[in-house]
Amino acid sequence: MNLLYFAPVPYQSYWQRPHYMAQTLLGGVYDKLIWIDPTITRLPQISDLIYFSKKSCDLIEGEIPSQIEVKRLRSLPIEPLPLVNRLNDVLFWANIKTELKTQFADGQWDIGVGRPSRLAAWAVNTLQARRTFMDVMDDFPAFYRGLSKISMRNSKRRIAAKCDYIFCSDSTLSSKIAQFENAADILLVPNGYDMKRLPAISQPATNSVIGFVGTIASWFDWELVIDLALSLPTLKVRLIGPCMESPPSNLPPNIELLPACSVEQAIEHCQGFTVGLIPFKINELTDSVDPIKYYELRALGIPVWSTAFGSMKHRFGEPNVKQIKRGINWRSLWKEATLSKIEFENIKSFRSDNDWSKRFQYMINRLQEK
Repeated sequence: MNLLYFAPVPYQSYWQRPHYMAQTLLGGVYDKLIWIDPTITRLPQISDLIYFSKKSCDLIEGEIPSQIEVKRLRSLPIEPLPLVNRLNDVLFWANIKTELKTQFADGQWDIGVGRPSRLAAWAVNTLQARRTFMDVMDDFPAFYRGLSKISMRNSKRRIAAKCDYIFCSDSTLSSKIAQFENAADILLVPNGYDMKRLPAISQPATNSVIGFVGTIASWFDWELVIDLALSLPTLKVRLIGPCMESPPSNLPPNIELLPACSVEQAIEHCQGFTVGLIPFKINELTDSVDPIKYYELRALGIPVWSTAFGSMKHRFGEPNVKQIKRGINWRSLWKEATLSKIEFENIKSFRSDNDWSKRFQYMINRLQEK
């Protein structure tokens, strides 16, 4: 059995949920996987000029397993525009549609959708698949505005109506999809982490660093981080990762900005944190997020300070996971963090329970059902 997968991220990007899902499903359900890199599903932005000018060979980094065939399709940023969006079908997608129809003739294919799109909707409505599923890791309409948002929501609804299973990383995502008519079985499969990457369990560092590793974009609560830095001026607040927006000009001197890094370097940085920070705004965009960095920090035994967004709002009863907000008693919270000790057996169990392979075993069991 084989899988056609409309991925939410390019294969060449750093490994995320879709990559680990593909890896696990290839080991347990499928012999071959066609990975379709995401097409442009919104109206134009300046960055699209760069995207469109790149060649597919520019995006493939490292070795691709022989069982995976990666396809990067060109597209114009016109998907939300009725009628006009058919240009993509004519100019760029005719060959892939013909190819897929031929391959699906043998009846040995499933379809998986990670990001809704017109092309994915065409596939689930046209190709004869054994099973169709959607793995939802983000609320993609929340990333868009106006006509783009409406278009994405409609694609999501059309695909959901054709799915046998819908797997969601967060309960809020499940609730939103449950509102669709004719929605399939909706199953919760939270995020996890590749625990094999991590070093042996040890006590957190004691070097007075509060740190964050990840993308700093519109969801990042700068006001909260500034409040933290001003309240604890003798501590270093280290923020590591790409800044998609310019940071405020009034940053306190104890806030340190470092550039993006590899996963291995991110783990090393986290090992140097006394506390791990997840300072996201609470809004529609973050309401259904299950942050990977939570799993990384907990698996390293590092105390976590987080706002009450997405799945984090359900986790403040867990050991060393604390809620933060502006005006909180930062000194008291810091003192508590420095006195905390991890229990090695608990962290060992956490790593076992939250490894990606364990997460996707439930998905394997469902997709193997006859």
